[in-house]
Amino acid sequence: MVMIYRANPDDLQEILQLQYLSYQSEAALFGSTDIPPLRQTLDEVIDEYNNGIILKMVNDENTIIGSVRAKEVKGTCILGN
Repeated sequence: MVMIYRANPDDLQEILQLQYLSYQSEAALFGSTDIPPLRQTLDEVIDEYNNGIILKMVNDENTIIGSVRAKEVKGTCILGN
């Protein structure tokens, strides 16, 4: 069974590594690894965590298998990778 929880600061490095893996196919389509999700740093993910919410999906082994980020901007929910 998979579960969704709010991420905590200890999850952010693992989430960033998953992001890097997840965007390899998109980078291949562009023929370049110079796309925003592959240039993002841990400090930038920490900033997103501090200014919004990051949810994680974990499997039975408590391994993060997905995540989503959100923040509110002028009454609108903005979703990200």
